[in-house]
Formats: sequence, C-alpha cells, structure tokens
Amino acid sequence: MAMRTRQKAPPDQRRRRTPPGWLRRSEHGPIDRTCLISPPHERDSLPDRSGCCRVTALHSSAQCSGGTDLVRHSFMLCCMVARFWPPGTSRGMQTPWHYGWNVVGLTLVFQAVTIGILIYCFALFVVPWLEAFETSRGRVMIAITVLQIGVGLLSPIAGRAMDAMSLRWLVIGGACALTAGLLLASFATAMWQIIALYALVMPLGMAMAGPLAAQTLVTRWFLERRGMALGVSAIGTSIGGFAFPFLTGYMLEQFGWRVALQTLAALTLIAVVPLSFLILRRQPPRPEPIPASAATGDGTPAVQRQDWPVASILRAPMFWIAVVAFLPTNAAFGAIQFNLGALTRDLGHPTSYAALLISLSSACMIAGKFAFGAAADRVDHRWLYFIMAAGMGGSLLMLMGTPALLTLILAAALMGLAGGGILTLMAVIYGSRFGAASFGRVMGLGMMFITIASLGPLFSGWIHDRTGSYDIAFGLFALLFLPAAIAVYRLPAPR
Repeated sequence: MAMRTRQKAPPDQRRRRTPPGWLRRSEHGPIDRTCLISPPHERDSLPDRSGCCRVTALHSSAQCSGGTDLVRHSFMLCCMVARFWPPGTSRGMQTPWHYGWNVVGLTLVFQAVTIGILIYCFALFVVPWLEAFETSRGRVMIAITVLQIGVGLLSPIAGRAMDAMSLRWLVIGGACALTAGLLLASFATAMWQIIALYALVMPLGMAMAGPLAAQTLVTRWFLERRGMALGVSAIGTSIGGFAFPFLTGYMLEQFGWRVALQTLAALTLIAVVPLSFLILRRQPPRPEPIPASAATGDGTPAVQRQDWPVASILRAPMFWIAVVAFLPTNAAFGAIQFNLGALTRDLGHPTSYAALLISLSSACMIAGKFAFGAAADRVDHRWLYFIMAAGMGGSLLMLMGTPALLTLILAAALMGLAGGGILTLMAVIYGSRFGAASFGRVMGLGMMFITIASLGPLFSGWIHDRTGSYDIAFGLFALLFLPAAIAVYRLPAPR
C-alpha cells in the first residue's frame, strides 16, 4: 500500500494563526496583530511599531530557524513569560489587572498574623498573666488598652507615610517590630513590662502591618469592585482569629505562655517578611478610565484623584459621622473579645472553651465580611450599618446575666457575623467618599479618634472588679448604638 504524503502549501497560502489575547499586548505597549503573523518578507514593508519590536525579532528568528510548531510554541511561551513576569516594574508599565488579587492574598496573611496574635489571642493570655504576676483583671486590661491607644496615635503618621513611601518596607518593618515585641514579652518578669511592650513596641507592628496597611493597598489596587476586595482582604483578621487561638491554646496547655510567645514570634517573621518582599515589588496601576460623564480630563473620577489636606478632612461632616458610628461598635467588640476568656472561666468553663468560642466568632466573621463586602457595592451603606449595629447589640444583650453554654455559642456567632462589617464598612465609607489618593491619611485620622473605643475593655474590666459582673458595661455599650444609628442616617451618599 502506497503511503500518503502530505504536501505543504505555498508560503502565501498557509493558514495564519491569530495569537491569543495574552500575546496581543506587551509590557512596552500594544502588539500589532499583522506584525506577529506576517512572514519576514512582508514585514519589511510594515511601518515601525515600537510596541512590537522585541516580539517581532523573536518571531523572525523562530521562523528563520525552521518554522516548526515546536519553535513557534516556544516563542509564544517566551512572550507569555515576558508579559507576566517582567524583570522590573516602572510607573509607565501597565501591571496585569489580576495581580491585585495577589496583593489581597498578602493582606490576608499579614492581617491574620498581626490581628490574630495581638487581638484574638490576648484573651487567652489573661488568665496565665493573672496567675504569674498575681495582678488584677483591670491591670491586665491596661495592656490591650495602651496597645489600641498607641495604634491610634501612630495611625495618622503611618497613614501619611503610606501615602508617600513604599508600603513594602513599612509592612516588613511592622512585622519585625511585632517579632521583637513578642520575643521580649516572653522574658517579662512583671506585668508592667508587658504593659510597656504593648504600649511602645506592639503598636508599631499593628500600625504598619495591620488593617491600615491592608486597606490602603487594596484601595490603591481596586477601583471597581472595591467593596468585594476590601471584604476579602478583611477576612485575614478572621482567619487569624480562627487559627491562632487553637495554636496558642495548645501551646499554653503544653509548654506555658513564654514558649507560646516565642513560637508566635517565629511564625510572624517567617510568614510575613518573605511574602511582603516578593509580592510588593510591583507598584499599583493608575486608576482605570471611566465614562467622561463621571470623570475628570485624565479619565479618573475626581474624588479618586482629589488630595484632601488634614484641615479639610477634619472639617468634613462625613468624616465625623463615621467616627461617631464606629466608636460604639469597636468598644463593644473589644469589650466582648478581650474579656471572653475571663468571662468563660467565671461561668465555670475551661480555657479550651474560650479558644473554641473565639475561633467560632472568627469563622462567622469570614461569612460576615464576605456578605458586607459584596453588599457594599450594591446596597446603601447606612442600611448595612443598621444591620451590623443590631447584631452587635443583640450579642451584648445575650451575654448579660449568667448565659448558658448554648447562649454563649450563639452570642459569639452573632458577634462574629456583625463584627465582620466593622473594618469593611469603615474602609468602604471612607474610600468611596474621600478617594484613593488620600485614603491612608483619612483612615489614619479616623483610627486615631476611634482609639477612644479602646477604653471599652478597660471599662468592662473595671466594672467587673467593682460589681462582679459585666452587665452594666454591656448594657451601656448596647445603648450607645442608638445615637450612632441616628448619626449614620445623616451620612451623605458616595461622591
């Protein structure tokens, strides 16, 4: 049987394949489709195109070497690598749009570490420190109070630095500060040393590698679907609150609080520093153009490019409305969160139950942040705040008296669902009304004033030391949601 041979068509009749979409644009500009698929003898007559000079040279050399499918596919792979893995990023280079989700992933990690250790695990260290240093519950709460006050005082400075400096080195510096503070705390011999570290060292880590840095990064990388991106980023705090209490509770029972602090310090250094160094090499892209009816001459919304001086921010009513709104939510959340370990022990439950309740609350916060983040792009922010305030107030009322274990579980779950909207709504309200250009400054100032809410845990501990119950404190926090809701009702619409 004679073998059938395949005859090659003349060069001018061969089928020309259109390169895929990822090959039509290079880091130097658009690649002309004709330049890529034309044979060399036709390409000489084409006008010079600076955007495809490098790719054209590669394609020409591939065809001259035989024009096989293997060479052509290798060429296409090289172009893809050159497109998505450039050796450096300049301001004029368009960064791939999806790279912003890599940044969101990084914010998940360093928020999980920072907030998971400093906020969610603090309640687990209260009882060991009470026994080790023979101090009062109110004095232990001074540590978390001065931490939040320190973060509030540093937030305007950190926010201004984030608007002017590289966030890459700020996040790395914050992780190193947190590592040093945890290591030093593991060698403390008196409660005042713990308080000093929480006042002087720990705030550096939380201010530079915490929610403020995460929200600033996400706001710069996203213009559309910003609410969803902020909601996903804020899940990092809940992931830390879910994972670290289990690890910390196990370390406390098996090795003691000193070894637990040293382990957390090592995890901070290993998890945050290398990822921040790699992912934050790229700068965020310029804001994408939108229709001219809602944009300025350069295609960017006016509010996104407006530079708000500090005096103008402080004169804006919408800034103070948000401050008044989030003061009671942060105070109530802190009062429950930081006293949950001691409250669980007062009710006769072991420390492992407190870790379980904290982890349950954090898991519910993940769902809350997804829900509030997705709804923030579509629903009036005021109604979202009303829902959050109602859930937080309900959890406070459920914890009054002597709640049963099932009531504790339901209160922790409700607190997590409602608390998932705190960071997300605050960032969305400020970002949609002040814009990305001044977001770090605005958010830093807001967090400074909301630092007053850090007195919530201290006030709750003081009330318990005087009355033997948290009921008065929880009831007062629940009543504060009424004037806050009235203020939010007057919040102006996004610009």
